[in-house]
Amino acid sequence: MQAGRMSDRGKSFLAGLKLGFHGPSFLHSKLRKKMRVLFFTRLFLYLLAFSLPVIHPSIPVPYDRTGWWMWFFLVPGEMFIGFYLAPPKMRVPAWVLAACGFLLLTTVLFSGFGSYTLMFIGTGLAAFLLTVLIFKTGARGYPFAVLEQFLLGFLYYKMLTFSRASESAALESSGITRVLLILIALTFLIHGMVLYMAAFQGVKKKVRFKELFLFLTLSVPVVLFTVLLLPSDFVTHSVVFNLLKREPVPRPIPLNEFGEGLAGGNLLSLNQWRDQRSGNDRYGGPWKEGQKDGKNKSPGDGEGFLEGIPAGEWNNMRTGAGGENKQYAVMILASSLDRVYAAESYFGTFDKERGFLFSREQELNDLTYLRFLETWKETGSLPDLKRYPSDIFYLSTLSTRTLAYRPYFIEPTVLGRKFHPFDFSYHTVSMISGSGPEDLIAVKGLSEKERRSLKNYLEVSLPDPVRDTFESHLDNAVTGKTGYFEKILAIFSSFSGFQYEIGFDDDISVAEMEAFLSRTRHGDCSEFSNTAAILTRMAGIPSRVVTGYLASKELQTLAHRRGIRILREIIEPLRDFPVQDLYLVTTAHRHSWIQLYIPQYGWIDFDPTSYAIPPAGTGNPNSMDVVIPLIQIEENKPAFQLPWLLISRVLIILLCSILTGLYLFRFGKELQLRHISGGQDLSALNSMYTLLLMKLSVNGYELKNPARTFLEYSKSYPEINRFASIYTELRYRELYGPDEKEGLWHDIRASYSKVINLSKKSGFLNALRRIFSLKGLYYIW
Repeated sequence: MQAGRMSDRGKSFLAGLKLGFHGPSFLHSKLRKKMRVLFFTRLFLYLLAFSLPVIHPSIPVPYDRTGWWMWFFLVPGEMFIGFYLAPPKMRVPAWVLAACGFLLLTTVLFSGFGSYTLMFIGTGLAAFLLTVLIFKTGARGYPFAVLEQFLLGFLYYKMLTFSRASESAALESSGITRVLLILIALTFLIHGMVLYMAAFQGVKKKVRFKELFLFLTLSVPVVLFTVLLLPSDFVTHSVVFNLLKREPVPRPIPLNEFGEGLAGGNLLSLNQWRDQRSGNDRYGGPWKEGQKDGKNKSPGDGEGFLEGIPAGEWNNMRTGAGGENKQYAVMILASSLDRVYAAESYFGTFDKERGFLFSREQELNDLTYLRFLETWKETGSLPDLKRYPSDIFYLSTLSTRTLAYRPYFIEPTVLGRKFHPFDFSYHTVSMISGSGPEDLIAVKGLSEKERRSLKNYLEVSLPDPVRDTFESHLDNAVTGKTGYFEKILAIFSSFSGFQYEIGFDDDISVAEMEAFLSRTRHGDCSEFSNTAAILTRMAGIPSRVVTGYLASKELQTLAHRRGIRILREIIEPLRDFPVQDLYLVTTAHRHSWIQLYIPQYGWIDFDPTSYAIPPAGTGNPNSMDVVIPLIQIEENKPAFQLPWLLISRVLIILLCSILTGLYLFRFGKELQLRHISGGQDLSALNSMYTLLLMKLSVNGYELKNPARTFLEYSKSYPEINRFASIYTELRYRELYGPDEKEGLWHDIRASYSKVINLSKKSGFLNALRRIFSLKGLYYIW
C-alpha cells in the first residue's frame, strides 16, 4: 500500500510538471494568474534593460535596424509564443514549428544572412527555450527563474556603469539614473515576490497578506537607501558648482622653446604652477602677467608662442577662436594626410531667409553622436572613383565625433580620464577622395537620374532682389565657362578680391550672405562657404555646407609642433604614431567649408577661403598663442578600494530593517490570532491552533510537518494530547447535544492555558528565546 501511494504521488507530480505547476486542482486558476503576472514582470525587466540605451543619455549602446527588431520584436515575440501558445492551446509539434517559423521569418526580413545571423537566431532560440524552461516545467523551472534574476541584475549593472563614465555624463543624467535605480529595484522585488507566490502556491489554502508585508519590508528600505542614504556623489560624481555663474578663466603659463617648462620636468607640476601664480617661483623668480619666455616669439613677431593651463583647471567650453589672441587645444589628430577636413555637421536643407539648415535626415549627422557598442562599418556600395582608405586617430576633448568624409569604419569611442581633458579617443577609416583637377576637369554634367536624386541639394529659392545680386555675381564669374569643373573654379576664383578673416560667425542668413557678396566683401569661413554653396547651386552643382575642424600642415606652427612634442611625451597612445603625422587641432581651426557633388567621384570637400585674401597680423591664426593642457600622471596611484564602511553600513541598515519588520509581523500576528481566538467559530479555533503551535516552537518544540495531523504530532508530546483531541473534535464534528459544544470550548481554552504553562522552560536563555525567536513564523508564512 505504501509503495502504491508513492507511485500515485509520483504520477501526480509528473502530471503537475506537464501542466506547469504542482498542487491541488482548485489552485489551477490562481496559479495561472500568478504565472501571467510573473511573465509580464519578467518581460518588463527585459524590455527595460533593452530600453536603457534609448532613455538614458549616458549609456553608449546604439541600435541599428537589426538591433531594434531583435531586442524589441524577436525576443518578446518568442517569449509570447513560448508562454501563450504552449500546450494545450497548440500541440507540441505545431508549437515548436510556430516558434521556429517566427524566428526564420524575422531572420530573413530583418537580419538577412550576414554577421548578425547567428546572433539573431541564437538570441531568438534562447528567449523561447528559457521561457519554456521557466514557465512550462513546473517546479523544475523555478531555480532557473531565480538564476535568471542574477543574470538580469548583472546586465543592469553593466548598463548603468556607463552612466558614471564621466562627470559631465553623470551630471546630465543623475536624475534619471536615480529614478531608474528605484524602478529597477522595485521591479525586481515584485518579480521575486510573484515568483515566490507561484513556487509555494500549494502549501496553504490562503496566502493572506504575508507577501505584501514582505514586499513592503524589502522595498521601503531599498527606496530609502536609494533616495536618502546613497552618497551625493554616487550618481553625480564630485561636481563643484560655481555660484558665480561664470567660470573664471585660468591664466596660461609660458612654456619654453624646448617644451621643458621650468625645472622638474617637461610640464609644470601643480605646486610649481601655484608658486608662479603666488609670485613665489623657486625656479626663476616671480611670473608677471604679459611675461614671455625669452626663447618664445611674441605675436608681433608673426607667430604665437606656447602656453599651458593645468588640466584640472581646463575650461572645455571654448568653441570659438579662443579670444584674447589665443587658440586652445581641442583634439590631437593622427593621419598621414596633409589635410583632413574633420566634419561635425552637415547643412543641406535650404531656407530662403535663414539659409542652410542642419540636415536632420542626414545619416552622416547621426554618426557624430551615436554611441557604438561595436565597430560601425559602411554596408552600402562605394561607387565613387579614386577613393582610398585612410586611417585617422582622434584624441579629443569633445564627446561628439568629427569624421572625415567618407566614413567607412568607426570604432567605439573610448572614454578615459587619465589624460584629461583629452577624454575621448576613437579610430576611424575614411574613404578620402584622391582625385585632382586633372581628373575633375574632364567631368561632364549631371545625368537626369543624378539630378532627380540630388534635387534637394540643388534647391535654392531666393527672393527676387537677393536672387538678382547672386545671379549678377554668378554671371560675371562663369561667363564663357562651359565645363562642370570650370564653373566651380570660376566661382571660387571670384572670391580672389574678398578678405578672409579668422572667426566663426553663427549668422548664416541669406541677408548676411547677400551683404557679404555685394557690400562688405570680407568675412570668416561661414560667409565664404554659405555664399559659395548658394552660387554653386544656382550654377546647377549640388552642394552642402559642412562645419567641423580643419587639420592641415600649413596651420601647424612651431608652437603647435612643440605642444605636440610635450603632449606626446605624456600621452602614451600618441607614441604609436610618427610625430610628423600628429596634428594639434585648436579652437582657431574650427572651420566651415562646402562639399560639391562631382559625377563619378561623389561628394568632395572644397574650401572657398583658400582663394580669398588671407588674414594678416593678429587676424592670422598662425600668429595666435597656442594653449595646451598641462597633464600630470599620478605615480603610484592607489588602487581602487571598495567602500567597506559604506557597504557594511548599508547591510546593517537593511538587516535591521528586515529584522524589525519580521518582529513587528510576529508580534502583530500573535495579537491578531489572540483576538480572533476569543470567539467560538472555526476561525477562532484555527487561530488558537496556530497560536499554540507558534508558542510551542519558540519554547523549543519540533516544528510540525504539514503532512502530519495534529493528533499524530501530539503523540510525541503527551502534554498536548488533550488539546489535540478536543481540537480535532471541534474541527470535524458537526452535531452536538445541548450545551455540549459550549463545554468543549471551555475545555479547549483550559487545555490551551495548561499546555502553554507546561511548555515554558525556566531559565534566562529560554526566556530570551521566547522573546526573540522567529521560529513561529513557519506556521504563518
